[in-house]
Order: sequence, then C-alpha cells, then structure tokens
Amino acid sequence: MKIGRNAIIYGGFEIRSPWNIQIGDGAIIGDNSILDGRNGIIIGRNVNFSTGVNIWTEQHDLNDPMFECNDKGGTVQIDDRAWVSTRATVLPRVHIKTGAVAAAGSIVTKDCEEYCIYGGVPAKKIGERNRDLQYEFSGDYIPFY
Repeated sequence: MKIGRNAIIYGGFEIRSPWNIQIGDGAIIGDNSILDGRNGIIIGRNVNFSTGVNIWTEQHDLNDPMFECNDKGGTVQIDDRAWVSTRATVLPRVHIKTGAVAAAGSIVTKDCEEYCIYGGVPAKKIGERNRDLQYEFSGDYIPFY
C-alpha cells in the first residue's frame, strides 16, 4: 500500500488488497473503516474519513443467475480535502472530487462535484462547501476518545 507523509490510519480498520490502495499526504482514515482495494482506491491529500467509513470497489450483479460480479466493480477516487463523514458508504466507480463532502450515513452511488455536500440514501447534493480550504494535516496525534 502506498501511504503518503503524515497520513494516519486509526485502529479497528479492515483493508482488502492493500497493494491497490494509495493514500495521499495528510489523509486521515478513521477508526472502524473498511477499504476494499480489490479494484483500486485512490485517496488524495488531506482527505478525512470519519469513524466507520466503507469504501467498496466490487459488488455482485443482483440479476446474474450465479450472483457473480460481472464487471460491476471499479476504482474509487477521492480527491484532495474531501470529507467522508461517519458511517458513509462509497460504492464502486465513484469519484468524490476536490473538497466534496459525503454526509454522515450517506450512500454515495454517483460522482460528487467539487466543493459540494451530498447526503442521503442514495446521496444527493444538499449544499455547497467553502472553496477556500487551506488545511494541511500535520500527522500529529489528535485524540478523539
């Protein structure tokens, strides 16, 4: 797995196919997250995953008689300074663009535009975010327990 400078992965996580995962500088992967790297995950700089985020890159074809995957999977890309909040789930082939937010509990099934906020099941645009984001995570331990 490629992990950038000052990136943090909190405990209780599950990682599948780590050799297909890239985590950018200053990214934070919250506790109890699942990263399914079978078809690739690209995480940008200063991305924040809260507790219990699930990133899936493979899924079954519900109409296939053998319940196979049938090319339903694909890479998930999450660009710089995006935030995937508590217990949000991102499904295969989704691109969360720079500064976008997936709200707590959302199920992201489609691409998220830059600096927009998405929430719900399935996630839909519910707002916009400040475009002047400047934060850089230092890698210092930040207690939250």
